[in-house]
This record gives sequence, C-alpha cells and structure tokens, in this order.
Amino acid sequence: MVSPVKTGGKNALAVVSYVVFSVVLFHHLWAAPQTRMLADNYQDQVFFEWVLTHAARFFTHGDSPIFTDQLNAPLGVNLMANTSILGLALPLAPITLLFGAPVTFALISTIAPAATSIAWFFMLLGCGVVRSRTAAYLGALFCGFGPAMVSQTTGHPNIAGQFMIPLILWAVFRMGTPGNPVRKGLVLAGLVLYQCFINEEVLFLAAFALLVFLLVFLRPSAMLPAARAALPALGVTALVAGTVMAYPLWHQFAGPQAYHGLPDFVHGFSADFAGFYNFSRRSILGDVTLIDKLGGPTEENTFFGWPLLLLLPAAAAALWRERVARALFVTAVVFALLSLGPVVRYKGEETTWHGPWRFLVDLPLFDSVVPTRVALVVTPLVGALLAILVDRFIVVPPVTRAEPALAVAAPAPAGPPAEGSFASEPPAARVDTDPDEEPLPVAGRWLWAAALAMALLPLVPTPQPTNDRSPAPVFFSSGVWRQHVPDQATVVVIPGGWWEGLDAMRWSVSSDIDFKIAGGYFLAPDPNDPERKAMFGPTYPQTWSLLGQVGNDGVVPQLGPEYVAQAKADLAYWKADRIILADGHGNSDAIRQTADLLFGPGEHIMDVWIWKVS
Repeated sequence: MVSPVKTGGKNALAVVSYVVFSVVLFHHLWAAPQTRMLADNYQDQVFFEWVLTHAARFFTHGDSPIFTDQLNAPLGVNLMANTSILGLALPLAPITLLFGAPVTFALISTIAPAATSIAWFFMLLGCGVVRSRTAAYLGALFCGFGPAMVSQTTGHPNIAGQFMIPLILWAVFRMGTPGNPVRKGLVLAGLVLYQCFINEEVLFLAAFALLVFLLVFLRPSAMLPAARAALPALGVTALVAGTVMAYPLWHQFAGPQAYHGLPDFVHGFSADFAGFYNFSRRSILGDVTLIDKLGGPTEENTFFGWPLLLLLPAAAAALWRERVARALFVTAVVFALLSLGPVVRYKGEETTWHGPWRFLVDLPLFDSVVPTRVALVVTPLVGALLAILVDRFIVVPPVTRAEPALAVAAPAPAGPPAEGSFASEPPAARVDTDPDEEPLPVAGRWLWAAALAMALLPLVPTPQPTNDRSPAPVFFSSGVWRQHVPDQATVVVIPGGWWEGLDAMRWSVSSDIDFKIAGGYFLAPDPNDPERKAMFGPTYPQTWSLLGQVGNDGVVPQLGPEYVAQAKADLAYWKADRIILADGHGNSDAIRQTADLLFGPGEHIMDVWIWKVS
C-alpha cells in the first residue's frame, strides 16, 4: 500500500515544479513588472492592465464591473462583451490596489499555465485516465505548457488559464455516479459560472469538444442511459447557472455597446495547414523567420512539430482498442480540421479548399469564435493521449484490466467505483485488453520513450521576451494632472490614432482611471454596420483623422472655418474637457500648431500640451 504521505509529497513536488516552470517562463517580466512589458503583445497587456485597474474601482468607487464610461467616452464599453476577466480581476483587486496592475498582470500570466497543468494533473489521476503519476505529470505538463498554451501566454491570460476546464470535466464525468444530483449540479454550476467570468470562448469550445468526445466514446446503446443518469444534475446546473447569468448575458448581447459577432476579417484568422508540422517561435527549435507568415505570436495554436505529428498516429494505432484513447484521437482530428477555418491556408496563402468551419461560422455563438482558437481544444486532447501512451507503454506495462470508463456512460452500480476508473460501468460497456497479451518488452518500452522524447524535447519553451515600458508623462505619473484636469473630466489624446488610444489607456491606469478618455482599445459595435458586428477601437471623427494625418506627414494644413466648426462639433460629441498632446510625439510641433488653429492656444505643462475646451 502506498503511503499517503509519500503520495502527497510527490503531488506537492509536481505542483511546485509547474509553478517553477511558469516563473521561469515569465522571469523577464518579473524582473521589473513596472518597467517591462511583453515584447510580442503590447496592446493586449495594456488592455488587461486597464481592466484590472477598473475592477479594483468596484471596491474603491463602486464602478459597475460589467460596463464603463471611463473608456471610449461618451459611449462607453460593454465589459461583458470584452475580455474583462472578472473571475481573476475582482479576487486579485487587493494586489492591484497595493502593487499596481502591472504586478497583477504578471501574476495572472504566471498563474495561467501553472494552474492549468496542476488541474489537469489531478484530473488525469483522479478520473482514472491513467494510473501512473509520471504519465499524469507529463500529460498535464503538455496541457499547460504545450506550444499553443505558451503562445496564448503572450498577453492572453484569460485563454492560457484553462484551469477550470479539467474541474468542469471532472464534475461532468461524475454525473452518473451515486450521490445527490442537486449537490452535483450545484458544484458544476459554480465551476461553469466562474469560468464564464474568466473566458466564455474557452468554455464554449470545451463544451463543444466534450459533446464530440462523448459521441465518439459512448456506444449507441449507452447514450440514452447516460443522458438519463446525468439529466437531474445537469438540470440543476442549467437552472442555477442560467438564473445567475441571465442579466450578465443579456447585458453582453443586448445591453449598451453590445455587438453581434466578430468582424469579418477575424473569421479569416484560421490555422495554417503548414503550422501543424512546424515549431512555434517560443519552442527551442522555433524559427521566427520561417513561421511569421503562418500566424502571429499570440495565436500559434497548432505548432506541434513534425516529430510529434508522426508520433500521434502511431500512438493512436497502438492504443486503438481503448475507447478513451480512440475518442481522444478522433476528437483531436475533428477540431484540428475545424481550426483550418472556412478557407484552408497553406504557408500563408489561401488555397481553393474549403474547411468544415464554413458550415458553422455564421451560426449563433460560433460567429464569435476565432477559428484558429478551435485548435486550442487539441492541446489537452493530445496531452491526455500522451499520458495514456506513457501509462500503457512506458511506465506501466500493459496488463489485463478494464479500460477507464466515463461515469456519464451509464448509471453506476451500487458500491464504490473501481480504483483507477471514472466509475464502474456495466461489463458490456467496457473494453478489456486481451487476456493473453504479453507485457511489452523492456526494449519496446525504451523505444516508445525515445520516440516520445524526440517528439517533446523540441517543444520545450523559451522564456517570454520583454521590452522596456514607455513611461507615462510625468504630468500624469506625478499626479500634477489633478491640478489641471477636473475630476471625472473627459480627456481627448491627440493626434488620436491607434497608438495614441493605447497611450491614453496607459496614462489612465497610471492615474487610477480617475478621468475618462475618448477612444482606446476594445470591441464595440460598428456604427456603420446594420448588423452591429464588432470593430476594434472607436470611430474616428474628422478632427482626429485630420490631426492623425498631420502626425504622419508633419505638414500644418490650411484650415478654413469649416474645420474649426467640425472641431467644435467633435468636442461636443466627446463631451471633452481637455485635449492633451504628449511631448516627444513624432511631428509634435506640427500637431500642436494645428491644434492651436482648431482649439485656440494651448498651455505647456511639464511634458504635455493641454487645451482647456470646457
């Protein structure tokens, strides 16, 4: 009998190692979180630092956690329709208030892969997918630190942090076991609700993948009993989760600044077929110059590398008699194909082939999914398949035993479930190994181990690179702005392009979001689209467009009275109180001269120009 102390010690060692790996992954950011930013995804880090700061205002100012008018004044931003990560931002608000949003961002980025691996480790062991701790450890390591997940840690902690998904699956798999259905339904409802406030897209994809997996895994004769066994608890889950989420979901899809579907160009963000056999840029063998045209650094969701791509079919063939392994492999193939999008791309170019996603892209909910992210489902499926491979052929020799069975497959018989299984299943539903099968020879086990090492070692990730953070103007960081900008005033940053919107958000964060800003980086409905599809960022009134052109070419235009009248109209639309131009902006002198013609003479204070327009 294994000592609980030894078991607990080994589990603790696994947990600690995942945390250490994650800290190493982000050690450049942790070296100076207040002065460093992720090199490959500046804009999303700015956004997350803004929403983290805003979430803290729920406790200090009573601001709504699901809507804000501090951004994109005067229209505001629907935070339920954006990735506001309230499930992390609200509990960690004390960290944000004490140390600032950059530290909280570094923390949630580090938590994401570590907690995901930890959750998969206990799920693979606890649900009986594998019996070997080593197998669970390696499988979970891939689930949290595989190429796709490391790619998502580049500014997407809401997507890289999938630690709730194994818990949700665990709760679902227990639906058919003896126990109070109300209690089981409430547990699942709580897990689902929490995941909703981390990322809904991940939850939706997990539910879709679970459906496909169960259709492949369950025998036709077991489907109806499975549904009957799970229905009472699932009914409780639907009732509770639906009641709690009713208003937030209404606000997300029908409230102020709600949109219906992502922009059309986002539907073209699909996986490149060539990406499957290449290595990601963060892998030790990754070649940035080779893969840049295959996808951006934040969405390299299919870069498994050719050695692993060769190993997986071989593993599936060797494990084909086990229904769990077979269902994992088939589901992974289905989602890999779906991730190719409506039109298949190869080496950065569109082909004439259409992908199966074309049949789903316009359906409700599917129209809000980025196609390449469908491939995120493949990573945990591959991780579980690798764990089974290690368990059966490397660590534990095959023996006569029943395959792990899902508890949802049928009502469980009386008595406790068999050790190492999801739950006991009627014998007819089990798939046993051949009683006469001989244990795999040592040489065979070493061969599988060598193949696995060759497949996984090239995928070892390198630390996330960082760049120096551009400091906010001293006018803001010193607090001097409070002497010149009224409380809750609306500030318009000029010249008003994409990067100026991000700068305005950074300055807002450095000032605890105590003033409103026009524009920014977010998703909002396109006012020119009758279907109200989303667009990134605000609309650009004529005055912003004019000043943006000056910022690009450095030429002060000849302005007639109609331009001044338009500027007044735009200021009225924004309900602007102050116009601000930071020193050091490219062609700042020409921008300032043009602004003087439009708004009257400005005043230079410290390191900004400011125009008081109300």
